[in-house]
Amino acid sequence: MSQKLVIRNEIVRVKGRVKVITIKKDEFEKFLQLRKLKILDKEYEALMPPIDSLQKNTIDVNGLATLVQQYIIAVIFGAGTKSTTTPAQMVLTTSGGSITLSYAGNIGLNSQGVTVYMQVLEDNNNWTFQYYYVGFDTTNSSYSTSQLELYVSAYQYNNYNKCGDGSFYLYTNAVRIAYTSTSFTKSNDSYLFIVWLIEFQNIPPYLLYFTPMLQNNVNITLRKCCGGPSLNSVYFNNGSCNFVCGGNCPSTSLGGFITYVQNNSVVLEFPITAPLNTGVSNVEVLLCTSSGFLNMPTISGSTSATLTPPVSGATFYVAIATITITYQGS
Repeated sequence: MSQKLVIRNEIVRVKGRVKVITIKKDEFEKFLQLRKLKILDKEYEALMPPIDSLQKNTIDVNGLATLVQQYIIAVIFGAGTKSTTTPAQMVLTTSGGSITLSYAGNIGLNSQGVTVYMQVLEDNNNWTFQYYYVGFDTTNSSYSTSQLELYVSAYQYNNYNKCGDGSFYLYTNAVRIAYTSTSFTKSNDSYLFIVWLIEFQNIPPYLLYFTPMLQNNVNITLRKCCGGPSLNSVYFNNGSCNFVCGGNCPSTSLGGFITYVQNNSVVLEFPITAPLNTGVSNVEVLLCTSSGFLNMPTISGSTSATLTPPVSGATFYVAIATITITYQGS
């Protein structure tokens, strides 16, 4: 028997907001503000421009698709590049060409760069990851712009110390995730600041495992440990098993997948199969994930759905399903 499964509440919403600020040089000392940001129940301070009145941008779903694909390969297969990639870049299109602001740890005088501050919020067991990218140009340069682009990268931490192989990070490429048309002029007697917020919103616990973790200043990323339990499992209820996460029902781990762009969204699909041995009137499917985050507590989640077999009278039963997760850009 064969049936497609779509996990309920499977939409991860990816949103972006941005604003541009220019100030006179003598306003610099009073312009930046210490702002308290939260990582769950812990707070830290970040020196930032004002973050109110951000305007909507356009999420680049093709770039998001590349980010998702490379991140899932790292998480599922432990494969990818170990070479460090930049956490962020902003590209400004000007009348004379383009200007690239590259990642820097902090905002400095007489310099150009981008820094990133992260928040992790939880409300009613739904999670939101926020990334504040702050671009700055405190040099004497002058130019006018017509477009801004934001490039980001994701990463994942592999800890193989239990196997004696050491530890390493896997990185995605830096891809364009958002852009906006904008017209402003930076003069040689002014400073430029760009505040860009990227959010992955209202994520249920079982989808945290599949949400790309962007490189950030507090070093939070998904952690995989050699010899530890599987971080993802799918169970099929055959009517005579303990249908819970970690139970003895027929199960499989997620492996091969496809990604594609559809209706301003990125779709991630995992085809899965499991033998049932006997026929059942309805097939229950349970997805279980455990997200082991570096510098955060382990977060476990699950969700289930019921399939109605399309055929009967077979001599051998195999459940075939597709788990679909959608990343909706807005």
